[in-house]
This record gives sequence, structure tokens and C-alpha cells, in this order.
Amino acid sequence: MSIPANKASEITSVSASGELRKKPFLVSRHMLCDLLAAYDLIAIVLSGLAARYIYLIAYKSVESPILEYASLILVTSIFFQFAARQNRLYDAAKVEDFLSQLNTMIYVCAATFAMTFIMLFFMKQSEFYSRVWFIYWSAIFLASASLGRVVFTRQVRRLARKGALRRSIALIGEGPRFVRVKEQLLNDKQHYRLTDVIELLDQSYAQEQDSLQRFIEGARANDVADVLIALPSSRAASLNAVVRHMQTLPADIHLLPDLGDIQIPLMRLHRTGDFSFITTVSRPIEGWGVFQKRVEDFAVALTGVVVAAPVMMLIALAIKLDSKGPVIFRQRRHGYNHSVIEVLKFRTMTVLEDGNSVSQAKKGDNRVTRAGWFLRRTSLDELPQLINVLRGDMSIVGPRPHALAHNSYYEDLVENYANRHRVKPGMTGWAQIHGYRGEIDHPQKMAERVRYDLEYIENWSIWLDLKIIIMTPLFCFFHKNAY
Repeated sequence: MSIPANKASEITSVSASGELRKKPFLVSRHMLCDLLAAYDLIAIVLSGLAARYIYLIAYKSVESPILEYASLILVTSIFFQFAARQNRLYDAAKVEDFLSQLNTMIYVCAATFAMTFIMLFFMKQSEFYSRVWFIYWSAIFLASASLGRVVFTRQVRRLARKGALRRSIALIGEGPRFVRVKEQLLNDKQHYRLTDVIELLDQSYAQEQDSLQRFIEGARANDVADVLIALPSSRAASLNAVVRHMQTLPADIHLLPDLGDIQIPLMRLHRTGDFSFITTVSRPIEGWGVFQKRVEDFAVALTGVVVAAPVMMLIALAIKLDSKGPVIFRQRRHGYNHSVIEVLKFRTMTVLEDGNSVSQAKKGDNRVTRAGWFLRRTSLDELPQLINVLRGDMSIVGPRPHALAHNSYYEDLVENYANRHRVKPGMTGWAQIHGYRGEIDHPQKMAERVRYDLEYIENWSIWLDLKIIIMTPLFCFFHKNAY
């Protein structure tokens, strides 16, 4: 198969099978390596306990205090993890190579027990532990670790054959380096699936902008995980424009340096096959972070729905008695990766605006109902968005979603505004607890809100989410800007 690198604004968008790739990337070799590390940790502990049990059966008259043995097993487990990391036992590049895994495992196992013996020798504690038990322990652990790797490598190879471990990737650039990288990616059957290609030859500014926009649309459609940029240093202006445009994608953005045939050690560069690349922008949440974030969202949202159900019923009744119209207000907003989602809120106004022109509520706005005034001041009108979180459209914490009309307006006024969509929108966020909520009467206020949103995205962690969740009731309820 070959993918022609098209000139001007023509873009190729295919997958290895000739079909667009729609499903998101859910598993990676690094995640599998983490599972293997967890397996080894459990195996070394259970092997030590099993060896002690076998030893007691074989030598019934010998006492062996469980606490001392358990402490030594724990220390040895720490030694093993240290030796494993130092010898790259969980290197993603070797995850499918059973012989390499086995050789490294034997060496790490020997080094681990050697370190344990040396520690006991210098602490003058070796006489309190049976040598036979050590032999049983090391043999059982090595056997279980080896058997685990037989199963593990087979499963990884099976996933690789199915293409489950291949990251969808898009390539943009021009020149000899671009051509070489394209061919390497097309021949790669294990790590990457090339879905989108564009060659940026000499063209006008308008043509280049159109090419970049269509390239981004194709990358979004294929949900690419990585974007590779291969442009010569002489195209610095184009390179800056490309990186600026690509930052709106929830993907890793890589630069491919053209080093020619020079073979030198590279610091903090990634290397795949015969080419190296510099990472300029990383996916904000990936790997186990995606799983942790989803568990957090589901647990908090489900708890919120159960606890707030009586309050929500009372609010619905108050809205019905206060004014005519539906209880729930539905408005289209941009979500993750610029996808359009339908956000739910309790109706607080006499209008249901969801078009090309949406007017924000202002102080003393006569469109706000009596019940709506209280709901907006207390943020209780946002409670139905717990359903959005359970559906997976939103997160508990993230940049607040804006109406489609507001998105179109501020994208042209505020730099990096579109980068907010690299994560799911949230019910509350870093900007909100810093006071940026309610009416935006000046673009500078939106710029400050975006600054906090991007700061959250770049520094995301579960602990930051918990901090924001705890601070939300303190800083967001009855805020002076909410009306």
C-alpha cells in the first residue's frame, strides 16, 4: 500500500485497512508494562509466602516468625522493583520479546536476592533466615514470573496482530525527511497506523491555512493519537503556524528533526525505527489517567445524583409552578475534541436560546425567572449535568463548556481558546474557583478564564481534581458574578 503525499491542500486520510479509524486509542504498551510490573510485585510476595508454607510443612520442628519473614519479603520486593527499573525490564520496546524478557528477568532476580543476602550479612541477620526457604522462594518466583511472561507475551502479540496496540498517527510536512518518514510509517505494522498525510509545498498563506484546517478536520475524524511534523528549518514560519494549529487537537504533537546521517546520542528525544522526534505537546490525559478520570467522574456523579435527587425534584416542581416551559433546558455546546454535545441545565430563563446568537444573562436581566435567579446564584441549575457526566459527555472537573455561538466568537478574539477542548468540559473548573464565572463583558475576562483552563489541562492530576471539587462549594456558591 502507498499513500501519495498530495500537493497544496489535498489530504490523504486512510488507515492500514483502507478504512477510517473511528474508535479511540484505549490501550498502550506502557499500560501493559505497568500491568506486568504489578503482576511481578504480587508474584514475589505470594512466592515468598508460599515458600514459607512449604518450608513449614517440610520442617515442622523449625519455627519461622511470620512478621520477620513478611518484612524481609517487603524489602526484597522493593529491591526487585529497583533492579527491574534499572535494567529496563518493563521497557515497552521489549514487551513482546519473550527471550529478552526471560534473560532480563533471570538477571534481575539474581541481583535482587544477592542484594537481600548482602543486606542480611552486613546487618548480621542472615542466621535468622533459612537458606532452604530462600531457594524455594527464588525458584517459585522465577517459575511464576516466567510462566506469566509466556501468557503475557502471547496476549500482547495477539493484540498487536489485531492492531489494538497501534496508535493512529498523522503526518504533515515536506522535503526528503518527510518522504522517508512516510515510507517508514507505511512499513510499520506494530506501532503506528498512518491515517492522514499532507505535504505542504510552496503555496499562498490562504492555501496553507485551508490545508491546515482540512488536515485538522481529518485528524479529528480519525481521532489521531500523534501528529508528526516534518518540516525543514528553512520553513520556520510555516512550522510555527502548523504547531499553533495542531495544538487544538487532543493528541501528542511531535517535531521530526532532520539530523541527516549524523549518529549522535540524543537527549530527551523519542526514537522509533530510524527516525527521532521531539515532543512539543503531550496529550493532557492518557493511559491510566483516562481510566482514573472516568472512575472519578462516575463515582462522584452517581453519588451526586443519589444525594441530590430530592433537591432536584423540588427544583423541578418550583420551576413548573414559577413559569411556563420545560423543566430542563438543553443547549448545544462544544465538548472533547470539538465534538458537539447537548448540555442539560434546569431552565432559569423565559427563553431557550440555542442558535447562532446567544445573549448571556446580565445583572437585572428580565429574562431570568424568580426561581431561576436563586438557581443561578447557587449554581443549582447545573445539577442535571451530572447526567452528562454519567453519559460520558462531560467530567466533574474541566473547562466549562460554552454555547456554540460564544465559541465561534471567542476563537477569533482569544489566543489558544480552542485548546480548551483537548479534555472533556466540566461542571466546575480551575477558572471557576478563581472567580471566573458568570457574564463575560470583556474579551480580557475570557482570556483570563482560558489561561486558568489551560493551566489546569497542563497540570492535571487526580489530586488537582479533588482540590477543585472541595473548593467549589466554598468559592462558587452565591458568587457575585452569577446572575
